[in-house]
Amino acid sequence: MTNPQPAFARRAVRSLRRRAGVAKRGVYAWLGHVGETAGSARETASWNSETFRGRIGDFRTETLVGSPRLGSLPVILCLWNRPGRIDEILAMLDAQSTERPLRVMFWNNNAEDDGHYREHIAAFTASGAVESVEYVLSRRNVGGIGRFFLAKDLFRDGFRGHFITLDDDQDVSPTFIDSLLTYAAPREFAGFWAWNYIDSHWNRTPTPPGGLADYAGTGGAVCDIEIVRSSRFFTELPRRYAFLEDQWLCGYAKSLGWQVRKADVDITFVLHETNQFPQHAALKDEFRRYLIEHKPPR
Repeated sequence: MTNPQPAFARRAVRSLRRRAGVAKRGVYAWLGHVGETAGSARETASWNSETFRGRIGDFRTETLVGSPRLGSLPVILCLWNRPGRIDEILAMLDAQSTERPLRVMFWNNNAEDDGHYREHIAAFTASGAVESVEYVLSRRNVGGIGRFFLAKDLFRDGFRGHFITLDDDQDVSPTFIDSLLTYAAPREFAGFWAWNYIDSHWNRTPTPPGGLADYAGTGGAVCDIEIVRSSRFFTELPRRYAFLEDQWLCGYAKSLGWQVRKADVDITFVLHETNQFPQHAALKDEFRRYLIEHKPPR
């Protein structure tokens, strides 16, 4: 495949200079607004190049354990700044009581931890639910959208059905997978962390189990892989809000007529101090307003 990076990066820089602060449709939507999450034109061009490579599948997936099969259940996790968790995560997934074999897929956003992850994953011996473990090292931190690059890759390979997403700061019980799969429905996304808005992202009420939600997080969730059928899932997300992929997923799904639901599953959060959330918290309500005013196209 011809590498599109140089031409794409040059076009991104020219577009940003012409339209500073204005998000465009199509591939340039990633440019978003110049601000604290966008940075310089050069940085933005680099970001656009990397995310473009991600959504067209131009990344290297390595199988470190077992042999992945298309019919297995994908469980996709993004790794960020929690290398000490990898052994626990693998053991926790292997201990799942589900009869469906798990295809575990890691997207690592922190290159500094690459060696640690490779060593520990390669040393893991599956004896339960885990059938295979795959690993991708991202050249830069692209946030949670990385898990959807993997989902898009699965879709292109012919996988149809639902995939599971989990965060590396979550502990789950052995029945987690089976409990979550009870919420697997066509054209639906169901997550553990679910809320209904009153008048802002922070003024909200918890969604009752099984109820329809305005917002659900991507950690501890099940989603129909049809969500990534169109490249618009990636290209219509403004660069300014690129790390808020959970809000984007909900807004995009609803624009397609999908339902977002609360999944009643057992999850415990750990290592709160390592979360990337605080630096993006201020944008949450701004993005909520953006999604109301600029509904994603059908």
